[in-house]
Amino acid sequence: MLVFVGRLCVGAVRSVAVQTRSFCTFTMCAEKLNDVPEVEIEDSGTFKYVLIKVYPGEPSGDHEPSKLIVRGGQKFGPYHGDIYDATLANLQKLGLDSECLGGGRIRHEPEKKELNVYGYSQGFGKADHQLTVSLLKKKYSNYAINWSDEDEL
Repeated sequence: MLVFVGRLCVGAVRSVAVQTRSFCTFTMCAEKLNDVPEVEIEDSGTFKYVLIKVYPGEPSGDHEPSKLIVRGGQKFGPYHGDIYDATLANLQKLGLDSECLGGGRIRHEPEKKELNVYGYSQGFGKADHQLTVSLLKKKYSNYAINWSDEDEL
Protein backbone atom coordinates (compact mmCIF):
# COMPACT_ATOMS: atom_id res chain seq x y z
CA MET A 1 0.00 0.00 0.00
CA LEU A 2 2.84 2.42 0.77
CA VAL A 3 4.43 1.72 -2.62
CA PHE A 4 1.18 2.58 -4.38
CA VAL A 5 0.85 5.85 -2.45
CA GLY A 6 4.50 6.63 -3.13
CA ARG A 7 3.99 6.23 -6.86
CA LEU A 8 1.00 8.51 -6.78
CA CYS A 9 2.97 11.15 -4.94
CA VAL A 10 5.93 10.91 -7.30
CA GLY A 11 3.61 11.05 -10.31
CA ALA A 12 1.85 14.12 -8.96
CA VAL A 13 5.12 15.91 -8.24
CA ARG A 14 6.50 15.11 -11.70
CA SER A 15 3.30 16.36 -13.29
CA VAL A 16 3.51 19.67 -11.45
CA ALA A 17 7.21 20.06 -12.26
CA VAL A 18 6.62 19.44 -15.97
CA GLN A 19 3.70 21.87 -16.08
CA THR A 20 5.71 24.57 -14.31
CA ARG A 21 8.73 24.09 -16.60
CA SER A 22 6.54 24.25 -19.70
CA PHE A 23 4.82 27.37 -18.44
CA CYS A 24 8.12 29.13 -17.75
CA THR A 25 9.54 28.24 -21.16
CA PHE A 26 6.27 29.22 -22.79
CA THR A 27 6.26 32.61 -21.01
CA MET A 28 9.89 33.36 -21.84
CA CYS A 29 9.34 32.52 -25.50
CA ALA A 30 6.19 34.63 -25.56
CA GLU A 31 8.27 37.56 -24.32
CA LYS A 32 10.82 36.88 -27.07
CA LEU A 33 8.02 37.24 -29.62
CA ASN A 34 7.66 40.87 -28.57
CA ASP A 35 11.30 41.49 -29.50
CA VAL A 36 10.78 40.34 -33.10
CA PRO A 37 9.93 43.31 -35.37
CA GLU A 38 6.71 42.83 -37.32
CA VAL A 39 8.07 44.37 -40.53
CA GLU A 40 11.54 44.37 -42.08
CA ILE A 41 11.57 45.33 -45.75
CA GLU A 42 13.82 47.22 -48.16
CA ASP A 43 13.80 51.02 -48.02
CA SER A 44 12.75 51.26 -51.68
CA GLY A 45 12.27 49.29 -54.87
CA THR A 46 10.34 46.22 -55.93
CA PHE A 47 11.19 42.99 -54.16
CA LYS A 48 9.90 39.62 -53.03
CA TYR A 49 8.46 39.16 -49.54
CA VAL A 50 7.14 36.41 -47.27
CA LEU A 51 4.47 36.41 -44.56
CA ILE A 52 5.59 34.32 -41.59
CA LYS A 53 3.86 33.03 -38.46
CA VAL A 54 6.29 32.98 -35.51
CA TYR A 55 5.72 30.96 -32.34
CA PRO A 56 7.70 29.53 -29.42
CA GLY A 57 9.36 26.18 -30.19
CA GLU A 58 7.35 23.47 -31.88
CA PRO A 59 3.69 24.33 -32.55
CA SER A 60 1.42 22.65 -30.01
CA GLY A 61 -1.99 24.14 -30.72
CA ASP A 62 -4.03 27.28 -31.17
CA HIS A 63 -3.65 28.40 -27.54
CA GLU A 64 0.00 29.35 -27.80
CA PRO A 65 1.13 32.90 -28.50
CA SER A 66 2.21 33.70 -32.02
CA LYS A 67 2.67 36.70 -34.23
CA LEU A 68 2.78 37.44 -37.92
CA ILE A 69 5.79 39.12 -39.48
CA VAL A 70 6.68 40.39 -42.96
CA ARG A 71 10.19 40.08 -44.38
CA GLY A 72 11.28 41.18 -47.82
CA GLY A 73 14.04 42.48 -49.99
CA GLN A 74 17.44 41.69 -51.42
CA LYS A 75 19.09 42.03 -47.99
CA PHE A 76 17.55 38.62 -47.18
CA GLY A 77 18.17 37.08 -50.59
CA PRO A 78 16.79 37.09 -54.14
CA TYR A 79 14.14 34.37 -53.70
CA HIS A 80 11.23 33.77 -51.35
CA GLY A 81 12.98 30.67 -49.99
CA ASP A 82 16.13 32.67 -49.24
CA ILE A 83 14.12 35.30 -47.38
CA TYR A 84 12.39 32.66 -45.28
CA ASP A 85 15.62 30.70 -44.60
CA ALA A 86 17.47 33.83 -43.42
CA THR A 87 14.56 34.80 -41.17
CA LEU A 88 14.17 31.28 -39.78
CA ALA A 89 17.88 31.14 -38.86
CA ASN A 90 17.55 34.40 -36.89
CA LEU A 91 14.39 33.23 -35.15
CA GLN A 92 15.94 29.91 -34.15
CA LYS A 93 18.78 31.78 -32.43
CA LEU A 94 16.05 33.25 -30.17
CA GLY A 95 14.53 29.83 -29.49
CA LEU A 96 11.57 30.55 -31.77
CA ASP A 97 10.17 28.63 -34.71
CA SER A 98 8.02 29.64 -37.65
CA GLU A 99 6.03 28.66 -40.67
CA CYS A 100 5.88 30.49 -43.97
CA LEU A 101 2.29 31.37 -44.88
CA GLY A 102 3.07 32.51 -48.42
CA GLY A 103 4.75 35.24 -50.38
CA GLY A 104 4.44 37.86 -53.04
CA ARG A 105 6.02 41.14 -54.07
CA ILE A 106 6.12 44.62 -52.62
CA ARG A 107 6.77 47.81 -54.54
CA HIS A 108 8.05 50.44 -52.11
CA GLU A 109 8.08 54.03 -53.34
CA PRO A 110 9.14 56.21 -50.40
CA GLU A 111 9.15 59.43 -52.44
CA LYS A 112 5.42 58.90 -53.10
CA LYS A 113 4.83 57.30 -49.67
CA GLU A 114 3.30 54.27 -51.37
CA LEU A 115 3.49 50.53 -50.85
CA ASN A 116 1.87 48.07 -53.25
CA VAL A 117 1.53 44.38 -52.33
CA TYR A 118 0.78 41.81 -55.05
CA GLY A 119 1.75 38.52 -56.68
CA TYR A 120 2.66 35.16 -55.20
CA SER A 121 5.53 32.82 -54.39
CA GLN A 122 5.98 29.75 -56.59
CA GLY A 123 7.34 27.81 -53.63
CA PHE A 124 5.10 29.01 -50.79
CA GLY A 125 1.97 30.14 -52.63
CA LYS A 126 0.23 33.50 -52.28
CA ALA A 127 0.37 35.22 -48.92
CA ASP A 128 -2.78 36.79 -47.53
CA HIS A 129 -2.06 40.29 -48.82
CA GLN A 130 -4.70 41.82 -46.55
CA LEU A 131 -2.82 40.53 -43.50
CA THR A 132 0.43 41.80 -44.96
CA VAL A 133 -1.08 45.25 -45.52
CA SER A 134 -2.41 45.37 -41.95
CA LEU A 135 1.15 44.80 -40.66
CA LEU A 136 2.68 47.31 -43.07
CA LYS A 137 0.17 49.98 -41.98
CA LYS A 138 1.50 49.77 -38.41
CA LYS A 139 5.01 50.73 -39.53
CA TYR A 140 4.10 52.94 -42.48
CA SER A 141 1.03 54.71 -41.09
CA ASN A 142 1.53 57.80 -43.27
CA TYR A 143 1.70 55.74 -46.52
CA ALA A 144 -0.93 54.80 -49.07
CA ILE A 145 -0.83 51.00 -49.00
CA ASN A 146 -2.66 48.91 -51.58
CA TRP A 147 -2.84 45.25 -52.46
CA SER A 148 -3.93 43.22 -55.47
CA ASP A 149 -4.32 39.54 -56.29
CA GLU A 150 -2.86 40.24 -59.73
CA ASP A 151 0.56 38.84 -60.62
CA GLU A 152 1.82 42.26 -61.69
CA LEU A 153 0.89 45.89 -61.12
